[in-house]
Amino acid sequence: VYNKTRNFVGQTIEITISAMDTIKTLKEKIMEKTDIPVGVQDITFGVQSLDDATTIKYYHIEDGYTVYCTPTYVEIPQQPSL
Repeated sequence: VYNKTRNFVGQTIEITISAMDTIKTLKEKIMEKTDIPVGVQDITFGVQSLDDATTIKYYHIEDGYTVYCTPTYVEIPQQPSL
């Protein structure tokens, strides 16, 4: 299955994955391309947040579909103390 993934900065990456692979495997492939750690990725398809242990096939994600990757944290730059 070929999927496009859009991460939190609007960047689109392409991932090739088997329909029998899990969402965790998808997260690992996203980490390889973006350096976003698996533990902070939230993968959504449509309006549903996807479970790590569930397969791509279970969610009916097919070739060319887009899933979204959003980190579950936000980095706040340090401000100088006044």
